[in-house]
Amino acid sequence: MSDDQINPGLRAYADQVQRTAELAPAAEIRRRGDRRRRNRAVGASFAVVLIAAVGVGTLLDRRPHRAVIPIGPSPAPSASAAPSRTTPPPSYQPSSSKRSDVTQLRALGIDLRTGVLIDVADDGEDSWMQVVGDVVDFTGDKKDNSTRMSLQPAPVAADNSVLIIPPAQPGMCVTDTTKPPLALQPCKDGNQSQIWKVVPAGDSGQFELQGRYDTVRVQGRVGLQTIKF
Repeated sequence: MSDDQINPGLRAYADQVQRTAELAPAAEIRRRGDRRRRNRAVGASFAVVLIAAVGVGTLLDRRPHRAVIPIGPSPAPSASAAPSRTTPPPSYQPSSSKRSDVTQLRALGIDLRTGVLIDVADDGEDSWMQVVGDVVDFTGDKKDNSTRMSLQPAPVAADNSVLIIPPAQPGMCVTDTTKPPLALQPCKDGNQSQIWKVVPAGDSGQFELQGRYDTVRVQGRVGLQTIKF
């Protein structure tokens, strides 16, 4: 084969190889470009979804927050929350300087201004005036603060009138009631139910207690006596 026949074939082959070589990079470039566009589209779509999700979360998060309350045993009430007993009033001091004349009672041996037992006379047993809470009766048979009484001259003009005050509760007075038992109430100026008329019964030191409503009677007996505490 002559050179004139070979050369045209070689040139045609070379041109084909060159075109193929040139086309390959261009196609690759286009594929890469398509891939980048797809990636950008996917990224943009993801960003839109992410932003939407953040926005919804922000809107939901605007609801008012409630404090988290721990679950556990209820706290025990403090000592200050516990109910306290009523504090007895302070020692009673009448506003008036006036006092009943009790000279006759002293002369008869009735003990005044000191701790005494107020006993039912001649009943053969110990039946002493006694404080039980805010009630006063004659069921006491033991010497203690509940049976210790003191007869104090009352702040009135009438003779032989007294207040009966337990020394353990110096602001409280034995108070007459419309029916037994008697009561223990805070001493108060002018309270006629707390003023007792001591009526001597002979010269033996026995006496009767006349209150605002009636004479004190214990199982039908009216005679009383004081015994030093």
